[in-house]
Amino acid sequence: MPKADYIKTMFNDISKKYDLLNDVLSLGTHRIWKKKLALMASKQQEQMILDCATGTGDIAFLIEKVSPAKIEAIDFSRKMIEKANERREKLHSKVHFQVADIEKLPFKAQQFDSSTISFGIRNVENIPQSLAELSRVSKSLYILEFGNPPNTILSIFYFSLLRLYFPIFSFISGRNDAYEYLITSSRNFPSGDNFLVLLKKHTHYKTFNYIPLFGGIAYIYQAKE
Repeated sequence: MPKADYIKTMFNDISKKYDLLNDVLSLGTHRIWKKKLALMASKQQEQMILDCATGTGDIAFLIEKVSPAKIEAIDFSRKMIEKANERREKLHSKVHFQVADIEKLPFKAQQFDSSTISFGIRNVENIPQSLAELSRVSKSLYILEFGNPPNTILSIFYFSLLRLYFPIFSFISGRNDAYEYLITSSRNFPSGDNFLVLLKKHTHYKTFNYIPLFGGIAYIYQAKE
């Protein structure tokens, strides 16, 4: 099965438990990281923002709280978008959600002032194509993603701790392979300087930066014109 089909099926299956599973994988800190990402992406007062791999809409709703921006949010998992729209109705939100593929974004060039993607870039099948598309439609880019801490001791401790959660995660999600995939993909993803290499190669931006979070358990990447 192609990676994209596998990922789409997996996220459709775990959509109702996705937020809880993120709490487990990040040891409860992903909410703090997401708030930081939302604040960084919404510094301008009037703008249009695209949130990709939106999941159940966390980043989109956080941005809406602190910015008057018009927000478009996409995910290629229909079940995730259904869950996001349920939250939208409860929150009386104006965020517009739609099913779309980050590798083929249905938007005009430079349509958005900022694009965000949280814990999603490592899941796409063609990362270079996805980065090129994000660069095409937006003037700046903010990415929050898990990584592998550069400190060997911290890395061993963190991933060993995550594996202790395996029975709990599997019980919650109903899919043993989901947790294994999330751990492995986080550990193998090219984080820090290695991911900046990809950003510089496959986007048109001129300035690049990243902020390690919790010693490199996760990173926020920033790219601007």
